[in-house]
Amino acid sequence: MIKFLRRLLGRGPADTPHAQTLRRLEAAKSAALHPTLYAQWGVPDTFDGRFEALLLLVSVEFARLTRDDDSRSADALLSAFMQDVELALQASGVSEAGMRKKMRQVEIASFARVEQISAALRAQSSSTRAILNAMFNGQDSAEPTASSLDSLVHRLYADQRGLDAALSAIEDLS
Repeated sequence: MIKFLRRLLGRGPADTPHAQTLRRLEAAKSAALHPTLYAQWGVPDTFDGRFEALLLLVSVEFARLTRDDDSRSADALLSAFMQDVELALQASGVSEAGMRKKMRQVEIASFARVEQISAALRAQSSSTRAILNAMFNGQDSAEPTASSLDSLVHRLYADQRGLDAALSAIEDLS
């Protein structure tokens, strides 16, 4: 009974699949909010810019987990990310009536971006164009930023620690 209550209250063992998913999502959030991305690299410091940075990092972890044949964890990460997005939209004032339509749009766009980044990582090719299109509306003037982000995602994809290496990778690439 005590174990059940601890799990219910989120105080269960740290190595459960759910706890690992939450840890991965928190690592992505922490890295996506790193000031260097905005102050030095030029990621737009807006709601959309922060969303795209977070989605990019979630995409890398999704691709890494899928590569390592851990599709259950990869799917759980995307699900947790979408739940966070829904909470953010609710907090920003999206009505209950419009939530279903808005979430469907966000899911379709997000899953397409995850697949674009995953495909580039699997093929060991550049994701710069996909990043430019998603984060900067295709503006070529943002190519240095997109190139830095491309270097980051490839480095994290290659690192067995995945998102746990994100903060140090950002610092190293700056």
